[in-house]
Amino acid sequence: MTSWYSSWLPGLPSIDFALPSSIQRRFISFVLKKSLGHLLKPGQLDVHQIDSQIGSGYVQVKDVELDNEVRLFLAFGGLLS
Repeated sequence: MTSWYSSWLPGLPSIDFALPSSIQRRFISFVLKKSLGHLLKPGQLDVHQIDSQIGSGYVQVKDVELDNEVRLFLAFGGLLS
């Protein structure tokens, strides 16, 4: 059975273990905040908004709001270019 991390780090031996859901949610929250945080309103992507099962490839984020500037860009700026 291949793990989610073996595709990212193929040189490491595969270790089959399950991460507790609380740790999975914290990890996903951190990664999403670093990659998408600038597009969202402050306080988004908290642990309680995330449901994940990394080993199965399942991640669900609930109640996310875009920043107002991003909305304006998508509504007007994105259409003009």
